Amino acid sequence: MSEFDAQSITARLKAESRIRRKPRTYAKRRSLLDNYKFELLQLDQAGCNGSELQRWVAEKGIKIQRSTVHRWLQRNRQCG
Repeated sequence: MSEFDAQSITARLKAESRIRRKPRTYAKRRSLLDNYKFELLQLDQAGCNGSELQRWVAEKGIKIQRSTVHRWLQRNRQCG
């Protein structure tokens, strides 16, 4: 009976995983909020809070959570 070698088995499995892994060909996902980037950033600058922005977006027919608006603002305030 052969001896169990966890290190060699792990190395073999990792090598097979690298071969099987598909390359990432997808683009960065876009948020529905990106369609309203200009307006959202202006409303944020004017003093609207996350709940107010959430209600404004809901008027546009998009149902999202306040935390989603907050995360989106954190990512886009530096860029915009």
